[in-house]
Amino acid sequence: MEKMLEWTWGDINNGDVGPSMFSWFHLLWLAIMVIACVVMGLTVARKHSPKADRVTVSVFSVILIGCEVFKQLFWYAFYDYYRFEIFPFQFCSVPIYVAIAASVMPWDKAREICYRFLAFYGIIGGLAVMVVPSAVLYTYFVPMSLHAMLWHTVLVVMGVYLIVSRGYGKCLKEMYAPAVMLLCFIALAIVGNILVYHLHLNTPACRPGDNLSMFYISPYYPTQLPLLGVVQEFSYPLFVVCYLLFFNGFSLIVWGVTKLIRRLSRKTA
Repeated sequence: MEKMLEWTWGDINNGDVGPSMFSWFHLLWLAIMVIACVVMGLTVARKHSPKADRVTVSVFSVILIGCEVFKQLFWYAFYDYYRFEIFPFQFCSVPIYVAIAASVMPWDKAREICYRFLAFYGIIGGLAVMVVPSAVLYTYFVPMSLHAMLWHTVLVVMGVYLIVSRGYGKCLKEMYAPAVMLLCFIALAIVGNILVYHLHLNTPACRPGDNLSMFYISPYYPTQLPLLGVVQEFSYPLFVVCYLLFFNGFSLIVWGVTKLIRRLSRKTA
């Protein structure tokens, strides 16, 4: 781990902070993501097999678990204490819990809801970072840059796989249950942000980096999401509503593109 901590993109003291947007590193991972989506979409996903879906999502969940364990251990070793800000409950983090649930739960209907969440919401978190990775490529640590790219690539590939394999894009009802799931996650995040702030941050145990903001919607810290920060300063309740509209809107775009591609493919056939 010590060697990992020393593996950086350059001289930290000179301000080297890692690869930039559209650098060779970023473009390489974009290419890997596109190739992986095409390969999965044209091979395993075309079998439309429930058993294959469960196995494939299980494999993706194992990869995500390994990535998250590595990330937590890495930052704990670097700071020598646990920083609450890296607690894995962000919009890009919750797919790990949903994927695990889809892999182990015995109820087909509940598993289907998890699949839809991963397809229409998980893919948003992955694409947002893969297209504009400025929020994750800031680090001068090579292992963390690799972690960020692998994590979000998996989210996109898993989403594309499920969209193709499950045949999504048929009716708008596919979006209802995943939207309720997102609402539940956001409610948990708000409660968690408030509890941690009042029960921990005002105690002697508080340390730098304990400014937990799950889903980046803490009422105590500025959000990292562009444009929504202005709304947060004006009204926190309105900010939460806009946050929901923002991600639900993008999920509808994903669904709409899926439906359009399905129609075009039928006409071509």
